[in-house]
Amino acid sequence: MERGKHRDAGYDRTRDRAYHVGLVIGHELTVCAVHDVADGVPRFIAWEDGIDLLMHPDLPASPRSVSYVMLPEQSTLVPDGALDQGSRSGYLQLVHGTIRHGTIHDEPVRTLGATCLYVHDEAHERKVLDRFPNARSLSLRTVLLNGAQRRSIGKPLVLVHRCAGRVDITIADGLRILLSNSYPARTAEDILYFGLLAVQKSGSVPEQVAIRSGGTHFGQAEQELFDRYFVDHGPAVASLWPGATKDALTDAGRCMAALDQFACV
Repeated sequence: MERGKHRDAGYDRTRDRAYHVGLVIGHELTVCAVHDVADGVPRFIAWEDGIDLLMHPDLPASPRSVSYVMLPEQSTLVPDGALDQGSRSGYLQLVHGTIRHGTIHDEPVRTLGATCLYVHDEAHERKVLDRFPNARSLSLRTVLLNGAQRRSIGKPLVLVHRCAGRVDITIADGLRILLSNSYPARTAEDILYFGLLAVQKSGSVPEQVAIRSGGTHFGQAEQELFDRYFVDHGPAVASLWPGATKDALTDAGRCMAALDQFACV
């Protein structure tokens, strides 16, 4: 069983309404990140096979807010002027073909003047809401859009998130989004191929972009390939709490989409 955690020495789960909890729920792995809302510093990260992480004894007893991403997800961006309430499923079908059964959610992306439509796996959603009744659903796409925009400084930023059987890639140049897409991927070579393809489709070349990577299934093999083909490659999560160990920073990469949710709420 895969399981782990890291925590700041000063983290106190009993503090009332002091923390935000971000969750990524997948079929194979659940990850979480806890931020102190007073200073925005992450204080606790954890990951575990399955859904039992929801009952982890180190999660805040009474968080101020909770957000979650459910995987797998089907999503698309629609310009606000084109959004028709009656054709939401049509937009998703246009992009994905057959779409999964479930509620179609919408999330505004104000920096783009667009709305993200998405439908996700609902198998574990009831368990999330039973544990945290006020939890807010987020789209992985919008979390990555925001994350790429925040990290882009001076040149295009490629943000790569790998989960089970899929890689999501977002490329931003400041607030301008050059590409936002997901690809089926099972091997490290798949991830590299789609990373290079995405850079090419955005009109850039590997030498001219910064690439930051992470995700629940991004590992050593992917890191070594990206280091070889991209001049400016590094982890998407470069810092945690003051004094965080090297192991904590390494493991934080798998919690990238949980950590990035704090900036979206």
